[in-house]
Amino acid sequence: MSGNLSFLYNDEITVLKLRKLYEDKGFKKFRMSKFESYDFYAKNKDFLVGNRIITFTDLNGKLMALKPDVTLSIIKNADNSAERQKLYYTENVYRESKDIHEFKEISQVGLEVLGDIDLFQTVEIITLAVKSLHELDENAILEISHMGYTEGLLDCLTNDPHLRSELHKLFKEKNSHDLIKLAESHSLPKSPVNTAVDVMTCKNSNDEAIENALSNALNSRMQDAVNEIREIFELLKKSGLDKHIRIDFSVTDDPGYYNGILMHGYVHAIPRDVLSGGRYDSLTAKMGKDKTNAMGFAIYFDALDRKLHTRNKTGTDAIVVYNENSDINTLADFCNKLDSDGISYTAVKAIPENCGDSKVYCIESTDVKEVVL
Repeated sequence: MSGNLSFLYNDEITVLKLRKLYEDKGFKKFRMSKFESYDFYAKNKDFLVGNRIITFTDLNGKLMALKPDVTLSIIKNADNSAERQKLYYTENVYRESKDIHEFKEISQVGLEVLGDIDLFQTVEIITLAVKSLHELDENAILEISHMGYTEGLLDCLTNDPHLRSELHKLFKEKNSHDLIKLAESHSLPKSPVNTAVDVMTCKNSNDEAIENALSNALNSRMQDAVNEIREIFELLKKSGLDKHIRIDFSVTDDPGYYNGILMHGYVHAIPRDVLSGGRYDSLTAKMGKDKTNAMGFAIYFDALDRKLHTRNKTGTDAIVVYNENSDINTLADFCNKLDSDGISYTAVKAIPENCGDSKVYCIESTDVKEVVL
């Protein structure tokens, strides 16, 4: 980025850098209204984070909602005839915060690819997720997994929807202790239970994690998932991004939403993911876009408030102090000179307690004197 951006907050600078990153790869900005028909979100509430939506009645008596999600709107407005659409967004959504039990305006930056998504496109999206995280923290880690592995494993355990849901919850929590107890109480087969525990507790390197997952694969669904991860990881090695990746086949998410690759991004000193996404063909199919595949991710700036919401530079370059004895023409001429030299300043009638790195000038009658504090 070029130019003087010192007046911007760090989160604003980060958004500009992310926009450039995406536009350099051919992504087009998607813009949407702040609100949409409540019926649209009500029909797709299973795909929303949280069940509460802020609603209001418009001037025509129609029930509207402040948008709680961006992805749903992108898919709704997708061109079903296009071979591939590459879109990014910088939007605010209105939903329950993960951190506090109240509604919050949450700033999101993300991207979506709709249409034909091959291996190369998948790797490009993951690469952009890693590079996005590095705009937040150079030591950030992207965790990747695959829904096919955990769902294939659950296929081997039970066909009962309720029991499957309980097992999925324990798998998501990495709660191997209660998973074993639940499996024993329902006399579930021991081999897939042992595999589940082994995968949950795996602490190996990425290459070893892939080999371990493959050796534990109990059906073709699990094997296909491992092979896809392996192909992706080998391509990431070529760009040197593999060292910023952590592979964990025990990570899972909503199977009604995601159906393939999963991504979760983490940065230092924040105890939750700040980036999440993956492959979600299931969502596009439910919304009537049967021929449209979809993959993307979002960065949640509410989790980054304390890390990023500070100015790149505090204060101004100069503080100009004047009083009733200062010559007004001298004051105006000096401030005009600062302006023409591109020096930021603030004019005050008393020296502040904290001047930071700013230089301090006092207008004494017709003289300008720099003050050494």
